[in-house]
Amino acid sequence: MRTRLLVAVPVLAVVAAAWFGWSWWRAAHDDSLTRGRDRDAVLAAATTELVTLNTIDYRTAGADVDRWLGATTGQYGKNLADDRQLQVGRATSTKTVSTASLRQAAVTELDPAAGTARVIAVLDVRVSTGGGAAVPKQARLTVDFTREGSAWKVGGVQAVGS
Repeated sequence: MRTRLLVAVPVLAVVAAAWFGWSWWRAAHDDSLTRGRDRDAVLAAATTELVTLNTIDYRTAGADVDRWLGATTGQYGKNLADDRQLQVGRATSTKTVSTASLRQAAVTELDPAAGTARVIAVLDVRVSTGGGAAVPKQARLTVDFTREGSAWKVGGVQAVGS
């Protein structure tokens, strides 16, 4: 009996080690791991970039709009760049201060090969103009993201009905 036990324990140890090794290798080479990392990167970008795009202070409007441009890409970024002075002038003349925080976001579409993703998001935005009290509102958005290098940038934003 003791001999059987002395043989069985090492055999079980080898079988367990082989199973755990194979499981680790399979998990390390699984596409869902890469897809999960891409999804997490898109959500991290959504958190920072959407807050950036909804934040402006008339006293720093030029720098704030420049941050908007850094968060965007494609035609959407080009349109913002073309309207840069208009945005700065509007914020300055109305003494606009807008701050935002991301309440919730989810990736609804992801194509890692194409470097595209779509996110739905809800932001809490507080806007004041002319030195008045900040008015809270919620923004519900559908946002297209495009990967540029290792960064995900906003390629388009569409408001969703309230």
